[in-house]
Amino acid sequence: EYSVWQVRIFYLFVILLCWVPVFLAYYPSVFAYDAEGQLYQVIAGDYSTHHPLLHTLFLGTFFRLGGKVLGSYSAGMAVHSVVQMLLMAIAFTCTLSYLYQKRSSVYLRILLLIFYALFPVNSILALSTTKDVLFSALALLYTIGLYRMVCDGQRETGMGHKNIWIWLVITVLMLLMRNNAGYALLVSVPVVCVGLRKEKALCKKYLLMSLLGLGLFVVANAGLKAATGAENGSPREMLSIPLQQMARTRVKEEETLLPQMRQELDAYLSSEWVFAAYNPHLADPVKLRAVIHENPVGFLRTWLQLGLEHPQTYIDAFLDNSIGYWFLEDRTHAEIYGIGTESGFGYLSTDNRTMPAGCEIIEHSYLPGIRSMMEEIVSENAYQKIPVIRILFAPAFYWWLLCLYLAVAIYRRQYRLILPAMFLVVYYLTLLLSPTVLIRYMYPFVVTVPAICCCIYKDLAETNCENIQ
Repeated sequence: EYSVWQVRIFYLFVILLCWVPVFLAYYPSVFAYDAEGQLYQVIAGDYSTHHPLLHTLFLGTFFRLGGKVLGSYSAGMAVHSVVQMLLMAIAFTCTLSYLYQKRSSVYLRILLLIFYALFPVNSILALSTTKDVLFSALALLYTIGLYRMVCDGQRETGMGHKNIWIWLVITVLMLLMRNNAGYALLVSVPVVCVGLRKEKALCKKYLLMSLLGLGLFVVANAGLKAATGAENGSPREMLSIPLQQMARTRVKEEETLLPQMRQELDAYLSSEWVFAAYNPHLADPVKLRAVIHENPVGFLRTWLQLGLEHPQTYIDAFLDNSIGYWFLEDRTHAEIYGIGTESGFGYLSTDNRTMPAGCEIIEHSYLPGIRSMMEEIVSENAYQKIPVIRILFAPAFYWWLLCLYLAVAIYRRQYRLILPAMFLVVYYLTLLLSPTVLIRYMYPFVVTVPAICCCIYKDLAETNCENIQ
């Protein structure tokens, strides 16, 4: 028996101890993905809701700290890495300590600790500037909190009054960190309420806190937008799949299209560039060049008419664009931007983005040997050569693991255990409409699904013991 604080300190120490060498190897940070575009907004004071404003401001705070206080922007990003590492480690520590309080299997806790501390995706993304990192930590805490509220009831590990308010804050922050999280929560709340309909007090509490969270999110988001003068992001971000479907039909079925339809398509996807731009696994080349603002109604009408004429092509376009989310053996998600240590592209992006003169983030690896080893794994995609282990790197693995979780709960008729996973299920549906498949998009599942699998294993084991007695 150890106190909860002793356990938390132990978990936190182990995780950070394993991450520090990676931090030194990638010092000052993994300055990749959307960091360049977000910090351009900070430098120019010209903000957009294309990226979550809260994360842009969070990233910009450390960037400015480095430039105005610490003497270099690189030092500011090093502080960002340290703070984000600490926040991620705390989220993982809270999850592991909850499992300890639940008295879940010690072997599963050890495996989860090893996974959090040593799995390269966790250690590298802990240093990354992408918004998906903190969002994933918040999604983990949100799901574990909901599990405590819905499944633990009056147990010692249940959700107390104080923890309810902490969960509310986590909910609001989670919604502010990802633009599509609000849609997922809005759809999942009625489903959870239906599952709790027989327990009116609990259902009322959950519904009240969820609606309060959504309301606070709307107010906070509007406040951030007003304070920064941010412009709305382009609606084309929601049209990745429709544009891919139209582009694929244009490329694959050009000879069968009627002259009138070709003329209509030219208004949105010009034949001058669409044949060269179309990539079945990445919507950005088409999405960024498509013309949709001049006649959005006509665009939707053309999309629908073309789909009715070529339904199979539309289905194929959707499946090709989302293949990494559901096919375990897919490798396109790890090659979408290229492969290689020199470019920093591969399974993860570890390239150092270019900033304006005087604002550069300068890399200086203190442990080049560890960096070379990590780059071999995530840029050269060497993990694909390791039997069995390579499955852990597949984005689809965590979706199918969640499906297994749901199947076990249904088979054992423990339907309440399904409810904490509903946000993830609906969020997954939004990912199917995203412009491509990247492991960072699936990162909420990577950190959360193994944890709730440990929870359900413990609760089903207790149910077995009760049935035997």
